[in-house]
Amino acid sequence: MIRINLIPHRAAFRQQQIIEYIVATVAIVLLAIGIVVLVDVVHTSSLAELKSEKASLVAQNRLLTKKIGELRNLDSLRQDVEGKLAIVDELQAGRFRSLTTLTAIASAIPQNIWLEDFNDKDGVITLAGLGESSQALANFMRSLEASEWFVDVSLVNDSEVLVENQKVRSFSLTFRRLTLAEKEVLEKAKQEAKDES
Repeated sequence: MIRINLIPHRAAFRQQQIIEYIVATVAIVLLAIGIVVLVDVVHTSSLAELKSEKASLVAQNRLLTKKIGELRNLDSLRQDVEGKLAIVDELQAGRFRSLTTLTAIASAIPQNIWLEDFNDKDGVITLAGLGESSQALANFMRSLEASEWFVDVSLVNDSEVLVENQKVRSFSLTFRRLTLAEKEVLEKAKQEAKDES
């Protein structure tokens, strides 16, 4: 019988398997290292882009913060200018306020009333004078109340006096002159009441 010695062949096969395992292991390790290196490169690139984007956003944030500050300054300046314009408008209206007041009083005075004193302090007007009768004085007060410029007309003093041997009524009145804003509100309220009717 013929005997074949398979030990060297098995040893060679085992060596072949060990070499294949080593090569496969080395290949897997190299592949894993390659994947790790590739992932690291991708993440490093992504991180660099994110850092660049963050720097850009920080720069934009600073620029926008500066612009917001400028806008706030502009808003403050706008409010300041509007306030000054309102003052100028009030002064412009005040230039003719005394003239308007005197014209309104003159148009309300009946022929039988004579004024002796006029005082205007902060929009509260005090008039003193003489009237032919209580009826004339009442007509004068009604005319003042009917004026679009005056409110709160009240009689302070009414007495009988002799002037050149004539009995006349000595009186003093107070009333308030409306500001332009109050006049606009009053006119608006009257218009709304008229519209509702």
